[in-house]
Amino acid sequence: MKYLLAILPLLFLLSMLGCEPKDEELTTDRDAVLTFSQDTVLFDTVFVTQGSVTKRLKVYNPNKKAVRISNITLAGAAASPYNLIINGQETIVRNNLELRGKDSLYILVKVNINPNDANLPFLVADSILFDTNGQRQTIKLVAYGQNAVFHRKETIGTTTWTSDLPHVLLDTVLLREGATLTIDKGARIVAGSKGVLLVNGTLNVNGTPEERVTFSGYRREPEYVRAPGQWEGIRILTKSSNNSIKYADIWNTIYGLRIGNPGKGGTLVEGCIISNAFSDGIIAFTSDVQVVNSLIYNCGQFGFGGLGGGNYEVLYSTIVNFNNSLARANPAFVITDYIPDTEIKDKPTSLRLVNSIVYSDGYSSVDELLLDAKAATTMEIAHNLLRTTKYADALKGDGNILNKEPKFKDIGKYNFRLDTLSPASNAAKVLPTIIKDITGTTRSLTAPDIGAYERTID
Repeated sequence: MKYLLAILPLLFLLSMLGCEPKDEELTTDRDAVLTFSQDTVLFDTVFVTQGSVTKRLKVYNPNKKAVRISNITLAGAAASPYNLIINGQETIVRNNLELRGKDSLYILVKVNINPNDANLPFLVADSILFDTNGQRQTIKLVAYGQNAVFHRKETIGTTTWTSDLPHVLLDTVLLREGATLTIDKGARIVAGSKGVLLVNGTLNVNGTPEERVTFSGYRREPEYVRAPGQWEGIRILTKSSNNSIKYADIWNTIYGLRIGNPGKGGTLVEGCIISNAFSDGIIAFTSDVQVVNSLIYNCGQFGFGGLGGGNYEVLYSTIVNFNNSLARANPAFVITDYIPDTEIKDKPTSLRLVNSIVYSDGYSSVDELLLDAKAATTMEIAHNLLRTTKYADALKGDGNILNKEPKFKDIGKYNFRLDTLSPASNAAKVLPTIIKDITGTTRSLTAPDIGAYERTID
């Protein structure tokens, strides 16, 4: 008896080793099929030859027992623009893959689309086929391809970028001195992480309220819509002059516009939207800049900065921070007669800030203005809605409205039009040369609204 008791643990261990766990036991039941995280893997616009982001598909075995997936393959086989990564291996087919009961695996899907002769986005489709226990299941793959004009490291002369195809900035593009780059209305410029447009000539962006020009990063996934720092931005260099940027949207940059052309013809920014810049919306150094009917919001540093003196006009514009994901340590609007950490100081400075909103929500600075220009030649600040404690006494009067909520329509959706109860309504002074707003809406001839948007009756 004592010998039996001694070997019982051994017998129990052997019996356990001889029993295959249920989740590893294979089933051939035709009803034991797979489930998936989605029935279609959808890619937004993919620029041809550049490949795409990687999408994930989760494959799940909901059965108690394991199943053997006989084949995982692309229907288009070797001709498919898609490719699969299964268990770290890039392939178009995988055979005899076992998936334990209640277990799952991820398949990564990539796509690379070849050019065709279409200007408009075109559909590229395929399927992933799964064969399990004699049953076939299908997951659709859908991508929208787009031909484009690609710019790598290059220097360009006088030329026009039309709206026929997007222009993709993969690296530095330099407009040489004396040359003119014209960008037609409706054009679309997208950029990779190294993308930057350097302007040493003249830049003419000819958007309209109906056909705006867009500058953005080329990542199309929803999480990148408002992600800052996806490309560098537009830099106006020392030899550049007489630039005009009209009705353009500049998104997701490190800085939107960086302007440094002292003594040259100025830069006009009209009807533009600049948003989600990791650093500055517009930053200018000892330069001449006019901003009209423009919206600048949610930048990491300055919305608008004029440093080291210069001549600045900001008219009928909205410069704000609401629901900003970027931590800020600077006011949204800054004018100085010096450039920090340089020998440039006491430079002549003029500012005309009229009919504009400079504000932020309660989580941001209570002082959204810094005016530090002892050498200022002229400074007109009138009929604005401003958030400031520092200059509350100096700026009261002249039609300025201080520290009153602008009451925008829907800041949750970044809609910075004025609500019906906004104190900025009917509070601007008439500027006879500016008769329309950022959308092309005609402004009141007697009592226009402060900010980029003229309020319309709902």
